[in-house]
Amino acid sequence: MRYVVIVAYRVFPDKREAFFNLVRKEATALVQNELGTLHVTNMIDQIDPNKFLNLKIFESKEAYSEHLQGAILKAFLQEADAFIMEGPTVIFEGIHMYSCDDYTLEQKSGEDMTAYFKR
Repeated sequence: MRYVVIVAYRVFPDKREAFFNLVRKEATALVQNELGTLHVTNMIDQIDPNKFLNLKIFESKEAYSEHLQGAILKAFLQEADAFIMEGPTVIFEGIHMYSCDDYTLEQKSGEDMTAYFKR
């Protein structure tokens, strides 16, 4: 079952562009080198341009656990440390259920998701 993690960062105003370039570099490296990383989206907040959100979709929770131990994330965090005022803060971690630009998880996997809502 696909697994989603959303992480928030606030960066120093004079470091926004450098941080943006770094998250683009990390995203490209992840999807090319970590088979369990399916999708990475990085976003800049329109109200607070120093706030970034990072959305990652993994093949499974186990793939996310592998990502946490991986060299790409460790290198990213080490380099990003000089840019970050706050974070990284995990603001969401859970199961990916539906995307309007993709099949629903239920359609793609064949799993009946109704049981999830009854627990």
